[in-house]
Amino acid sequence: MLGNMAGELDRERVAKYVVARRGSLGLTQEQLAERAGVTVKTIYNLEAGDRWPQARTRSAIEDTLQWRGGDLVRIGEGLEPLGVPDGDGPEEALRELAELNAYFADLRADAGDKRRMALTFLRALYGEPGGR
Repeated sequence: MLGNMAGELDRERVAKYVVARRGSLGLTQEQLAERAGVTVKTIYNLEAGDRWPQARTRSAIEDTLQWRGGDLVRIGEGLEPLGVPDGDGPEEALRELAELNAYFADLRADAGDKRRMALTFLRALYGEPGGR
C-alpha cells in the first residue's frame, strides 16, 4: 500500500529544522505565524511533527523562514534545504554588519541627541524600555 506524501516524509526532521531556523531568525511561534499568515496552532503542529501543512501554507512558512520553495519537503526527504534566496547570503550579512558598524562608529562620536535617539530606538526594538 502506498502512503501519502506526508507519511513518507520525516516530519520530526522537518520540525527540528523549522525550530532551529525560527530561532536563528529570532522569531517566536506567534511571530512566525503572524508573518506567514497562518495560525499559531499550524506552527505548533509543524514543530511538533504532528501535522503536515497544505502546499500554500508550506510556501508561506518557507517564505517567512527565508527558505526557497520546496525546502520543507526537501528536509523531510532527508536533504538539506536549498536555503536563503539570492541576495540574503553570508556576503549580504557581512555587508550589513559593516554598515551597522559604520553607524555605531558615528554614534560613538556623537554625544548629542542622535546617540540618545538611537539608544531609545534600540531599547524599544529589543523590548527593554529601561535598558539592560
